[in-house]
Amino acid sequence: FGKAYAGLMKLVSTPFPFPLVQMTRTFLFIWIYTLPWVLVNDFVHKFPALIFTVFFITYAFVGLEFVAIELDDPFGNDDNDFDVLGLAKIAFEDISII
Repeated sequence: FGKAYAGLMKLVSTPFPFPLVQMTRTFLFIWIYTLPWVLVNDFVHKFPALIFTVFFITYAFVGLEFVAIELDDPFGNDDNDFDVLGLAKIAFEDISII
């Protein structure tokens, strides 16, 4: 149990390099803003299809970015974070039963 806890604490305390995050977001938003200009030749007479395609792709990639932001700190106090205290309580109860 101690090794697993030390591994989790190492995961939490290791920061993600900020320049990598910054450049990834920059490239993502440049790609999203240039996507309609690239696809406009493929959807010449299908403007609603172009709007739907750009919206769907943008929604998917921005959603992945938000998932990455949430996974960056999984042990905080947000609603979507792991319940570390609850898991520790269950582990202690299981140990006391043995």
